[in-house]
Amino acid sequence: MGYEWLYMNKVNSWEKMDVALSANAEQVPKIEINLPELREKSQRARALFAQQAVLMAAKQEITRELQQVIQDGDALMKFLREGLKAHYGKDSDKLTEFGIQPFRGLTRRSVEKPEPPLPETVAPSTPSAEAPDTAK
Repeated sequence: MGYEWLYMNKVNSWEKMDVALSANAEQVPKIEINLPELREKSQRARALFAQQAVLMAAKQEITRELQQVIQDGDALMKFLREGLKAHYGKDSDKLTEFGIQPFRGLTRRSVEKPEPPLPETVAPSTPSAEAPDTAK
């Protein structure tokens, strides 16, 4: 969206140049000769900008419709897959023909036995320096 403003800033500056050169035509007659081409480019740029805006709106509308169609198609695919699983069985090899992975069961991880905890040992107690001496 930022480029649109830059484009239109350029076109607006072209039109300012057109007005300024037209006002000072007698002072710069050799430069004024290019004004018709600049006016044509300005009009063409404005027409293309309007056409671009229409196409962007159409693109957004088409994108929304495409998203809805894809969402509906995904819902139908889910329904069909579940129907085929119900018909053939969820583990049937026939499902691969329809692009569905058959159920092969759950793989279990090997369970390692945890190491038994080490027995707790009691640390020897040391007499405290603050304890009163009762041996007297």
